[in-house]
Order: sequence, then structure tokens, then C-alpha cells
Amino acid sequence: SKARMLFIGHPPLKPTEDALFDQPEDYLAPPEFRNALLKAVKKHNIDLVFSANLSLYSETQLGDTSFITTGGAGGLVMNDETSFYHYVQVNVSPEGEISHTLQRLEVGQHPILKRLESLWFFIYSLFYAGYLNFLIIVAIFAAIAIKLYAIIFVGKDYYPDYNLDPTPWLEKPIRVAMFTNNYLPFIGGVPISIARLRRGLEDLGDKLLVVAPRYKDQPEAEEHVLRIPSLLAMGEKREFRLANIFLGRIRKRVRAFHPDIIHLHHPFWLGSLGLFIARRLNVPAIYTYHTRLEHYAHFVPLPGLIFRNLISHTLIKRFANKCDGVIVPTYSTEEYLRMIGVKTPTFVQPTGIEYKRFQAVSDADIAALRTTLNLKDEIVFISVSRLSNEKNIDFMIDAINTLRQETSKPFHFLMIGEGHQKDRLQNKIHELGLDTLVTLVGAVPPEDIAVWYRLGDAFVFASKSETQGMVILEAMAAGLPVVAVRSSGIDDVVRHGVNGFKTPERQDQWCTQVKRLLEDDELRGKLSRQALAFAKDFSVEQFATDVREIYATALALSNKKSRKQRET
Repeated sequence: SKARMLFIGHPPLKPTEDALFDQPEDYLAPPEFRNALLKAVKKHNIDLVFSANLSLYSETQLGDTSFITTGGAGGLVMNDETSFYHYVQVNVSPEGEISHTLQRLEVGQHPILKRLESLWFFIYSLFYAGYLNFLIIVAIFAAIAIKLYAIIFVGKDYYPDYNLDPTPWLEKPIRVAMFTNNYLPFIGGVPISIARLRRGLEDLGDKLLVVAPRYKDQPEAEEHVLRIPSLLAMGEKREFRLANIFLGRIRKRVRAFHPDIIHLHHPFWLGSLGLFIARRLNVPAIYTYHTRLEHYAHFVPLPGLIFRNLISHTLIKRFANKCDGVIVPTYSTEEYLRMIGVKTPTFVQPTGIEYKRFQAVSDADIAALRTTLNLKDEIVFISVSRLSNEKNIDFMIDAINTLRQETSKPFHFLMIGEGHQKDRLQNKIHELGLDTLVTLVGAVPPEDIAVWYRLGDAFVFASKSETQGMVILEAMAAGLPVVAVRSSGIDDVVRHGVNGFKTPERQDQWCTQVKRLLEDDELRGKLSRQALAFAKDFSVEQFATDVREIYATALALSNKKSRKQRET
């Protein structure tokens, strides 16, 4: 016969159909050899060239030669239009005429069994196709086996360790080193919270060391504070400080203090240094989640969406999981931490307020302040917040502008706080013609703030960046009912219809509730009394006592882990 056929293992031509899982090494190589072979095929007038190694059927005509790829070395047959069971029937006539036909096999198995069989042949082929594939398969099966063993045979206790006994640590003074990126005289929720906790713990007999940035107007003598000079100062009044965490004297001072526990108030910079020192000194590290970082993207020199949706949550998750305990002020913030993957033991502990101080304000002091501000008999709305984007001040100003058009009852809005948005907000107030209704008070010294709260008749708030909203509790301690935009830190504190109202971030609904408090004296009085009673449970004394128990629990857990390590 004059028929000429060539059988080779690897296809010399790439098929027109997509081959599943094909790799460059599945084809005839090297290119020089392939090209030489194709020239020989043409020179010797080869009729058919058969190749395999791919789990499909493909036919390509090149000149007078048909190149047929058929079957595969036990590959994954998908039983579709490209990859299916088949054979090729070749007919050669006595005159040397050659022809071929594709014969598709209808395998009578259930489709699922077909796929399983094909998958088995595919896996089987990997074992004899090369050592690398064999090692990869063994590694995969080993990893699966280890994972299954850990899931099935390794017992896990997801409940707290109720056998811990914190009593030995509660019966003696605890030495606490705190690390914070801002502190007094900088006015903000975090510095004030830290200062109150420090005073409360010292009253209980504990020893405190606060590691914080240095400020221009800081007190001259501070036995309990280690001030760190700044590498960089930012903000309109250089109020945001980037402390020099590379100074060796920080570590020396903290080591000389001999802390029993280290309390971190920020998940970066000085907070990171504090965590590092805690690990070096082998003492527990407790982190208080104060701030929703995703709402501070405008302060970060990165694309806003990347920081807000990725970096902020990842930063908090990684930092919290490196600590021995996390304090959160509300159950909603605890739920947030669980959702982003925090597995560290979490303690819900609301921040304390100086409740008695708000009750000590005299009527004479309130009357004097009202006279100073030239206020008559109008209802006074109070808000306390930094004048910054994340605090949503524009929302309240726009709502106040709407409110004045819907009511005839006189009122005045006092916005207490400083910030880089003050000039812009003042211009907006002027443009809307609200100069006689809205006053940007500026910063008020902490020792005077209670009088300003007591001056008010109701407290309004629109920030969505709070983890608790300490100013809301302070307002309630002054007997002010609250209207606030609903958010994670607000939801647990404001009881709708009991001590105030919480609304979605919609000006019409927010403005409606503010109007109710403005015009309904009886409702305002009822909610005022209930707000005062609610705030009574959040005293600084109770706050310090509860945090001290958290410290003792963390120390007991750390001691238990150390004993286990020594035993093993």
C-alpha cells in the first residue's frame, strides 16, 4: 500500500478547540524538532499524522496532510462537544486510497459516574506523568488529611474559661502602662476617656504610666506621663502629633516601670510600639477599640476607598488578634469586630463619665453662662464634637436650616468643639442666614464643659464614626434627651422613645424628632428624667472597677498559659 501514516505522542499543532488544563509541555517540543518534523511530513507526503496527550478530538488540515489529535493519556474527559470518548476508524483501499471517520462512543453510564470516572483517570494520569505532579497530589492530600484531623479529632472550647481565678491580681495594686497617639491637653473622646480611667484606677490604688505625644501647652510636672517628642505635627493648630517611637528611652522607662499589663488605645504607631514592648516583657496586652478608622479616610494620603474598605478593617483585625484582650464600649462594636475576623477575647465595657460632676453644677453658673451668651428664653440645643468631616456637622446645619422654616418656637444651637472645618462651617452658617440661630462655640476646657451641657435643653448628634458616643452619655448625665443618627456606637446607648430618639441618616426624620423635643415641653421633660437615670449607671468609679477586673482576667489567663508552656 502507498498509504503513509505517522504516529507520535505529543501534538505538533495546537488544536483549534480549547483543551482543558493544557500546558506548553503537552505539545511537541522543542520548536526546532517540531519544525523539522513538519518539513519531513511534507517531504514524504504523509497522509495522516496521529497524536495524543490531550483529552479531546481535533483535526487540522495542513497541505495534503491531516493532523489528528485523539484521546489522551488518561486525561479528564468531560463528555461534551470537544472532549468525549471516541476512536478513529481508518480505511485503506487496495489502490492505496486512505480515509478516516470519527466514531463517537456512547458510554452507557450515569453522567455523574462518567465525570467521576474521568476525574479518576485524570488523577491517575498525574501520578505517572511526572514526579512533580505526583508530589503536588501527595501534598494536597496530606494538607486535606491534616485539616480534617484538626476539625474532627482536636477538641476546641469556644466558651470563655470560667475556671480562671482573677482574685490574686484584684487583691494587689496593678501596674498599668498605657500607650496612646493623643492625650491631654488635646481635647477629644479618647484622651478624656484615658484620663478618667487613669484617675479611677489610681483611686483604686493602681500605678499608671501613660506614654503619649508631647504638646505645647501640656502641664509642666506629670509623674504618671511619659511625653514623647514628635517627628511630625499636623492639623491647623498642630494638634495631631506623630511621636518619635524610635527613641530608646521609651523602652527603658517602660521596662523600669515594670508593668503587669500594657493597655493600648490605638492600633498603630505608639500602639504598635506598646504591643512590641508587651511581647518583649512577656506581659498581657489589652487593646481598647475606640475609633472607627474607616471614617477617617480623608486624613490618610491614600485612595479613600482602599483605606475605607480594605486597609482600616485589616489593620484593626490584625492588631486586635495579636492582643490578649479587646475592650469595646458597646455590643454593636463587638459584633463588628467578630464580623471582620477578630478572635481575641472581647470585653464589652462602656466608657465611664463623671456623673456626679454634672449634678454639682449650680443654677447660678448656668444663669451666668446664659447671660454671657445673650440667650433669653429660647430652647437651647447642644452638640459636642470635633469640627471634622467624619462628624457630619453639615447634616445638622442643613437640618437646623429646615427646622427654622417649620417652627415658630424660638431656639438656638450651640456647637461646641474645634477642628479644621471651622472656617468653612462658619461661612456656610453665614450663607444660610443662620448667624442668630447657630453658634460655633469653639473648644471648651474640660473643667467647664459640665456647665455648658447643663445650659442645654436637648442634645443633637449626627456623627456615624463613634464606637460609643461618650458625649451622648455626658449629655444624658446633664439631663438632656438626645436626637442622634443611628450608627453602631449610638444604637446601644440611645433608647428610642426612652432617653431620646435615633433616626436613619435622613434629614426629614432627624428634623422631625428635634422638632418634637423643641415644641413638646412635657415630652422633653419626661425623656430628660429618663436620660438622667440611664446615665447614672456609667460612673467613672464603676468604669475603673470593671476595667480592673478585665486586667485581672487577662493576667490570670496569661499565667495559665505560662504554666502550660512550662509543663510541656
